[in-house]
Amino acid sequence: MKAENGVYLNSLYAEYGALLTESRREIFELAFWSDLSLGEIAEIKGIKKQSVADSLSASEKQLEFYEEKLGAVRFKADLNAEIDKLKDGREKERLKAIVAGDF
Repeated sequence: MKAENGVYLNSLYAEYGALLTESRREIFELAFWSDLSLGEIAEIKGIKKQSVADSLSASEKQLEFYEEKLGAVRFKADLNAEIDKLKDGREKERLKAIVAGDF
């Protein structure tokens, strides 16, 4: 998997991960956050390696579906791009914190 795709999927997961099933969230986190192989995840979860691959594929499709319909990740990226055009550094940081939910 390309690093850019991993960053993008993590962005989608941050926004929509709560909408995945608990099992899919666990597998996603083991794959992307703990950097475990399919075999390692399969052993931990007590399932077949193909089931792990299927779960990750389904999670990716589901996260992309949510982004296609809701567009929250794209909206935040576009908003941050507009904020970057501002000259006032403090105002820029304040607005970025608001977009990130850190107010």
